[in-house]
Amino acid sequence: MRYLAVPALICLVFFGCNDPITDIAKSHMDANVPKGKLFDEYLKRDLEHYFCTDSDCTVTYTLLRDGPTQTGIAYPKYYVWAQCLKKQKVISEGAVRVAAVEQERFEVTNFLSRQEILATPSEVNSVLPAALVESILKKAHE
Repeated sequence: MRYLAVPALICLVFFGCNDPITDIAKSHMDANVPKGKLFDEYLKRDLEHYFCTDSDCTVTYTLLRDGPTQTGIAYPKYYVWAQCLKKQKVISEGAVRVAAVEQERFEVTNFLSRQEILATPSEVNSVLPAALVESILKKAHE
């Protein structure tokens, strides 16, 4: 197995060849992440579908990390802090993990409310990437 890595390394270092793993991940992201304005439109729509039970509700969000996280062949994941508002009053908020699916929609895979984060901060580590834990805990305390 080690002998197969040597030609790939030579190719990368001396000839600027693309890493096939990176190329596969990029093609998977390209196939699933909505393009341009559709990203915001679809993410807002799907977060509202998840959080809102009536038309009086809106959702705002902030990306917690620029760009998607791609692991293997799973759908690309985004991490956001979402606020569900009703008549301009926050009724729910927290950290959300969503998966981008076929450039058509986002599926909420996990949601930790501000109250859950404050009550059991260790749960953040079990659901969300370690690199985001500190910023999520900070947001929960704001």
